[in-house]
Amino acid sequence: MIALLLIGFGIVALIQVPGLVRKQWWRELICFTVLWFMGLIFSVMIARGINLPPITTIINDSITIMFGI
Repeated sequence: MIALLLIGFGIVALIQVPGLVRKQWWRELICFTVLWFMGLIFSVMIARGINLPPITTIINDSITIMFGI
């Protein structure tokens, strides 16, 4: 299962990254890489059976820490 995940994420990266580099869209490449990596980590954790808190809890905690609410 994890091998299929890695293959799928690899294919997405192989399709997207060369175009971003060719057009020299460095900010978009950084944004894509960060979101891609986060998606990969969460997907692997779910595939391994690790229980994750709801994403809204993670977002709420992050905003609370950033803005000191």
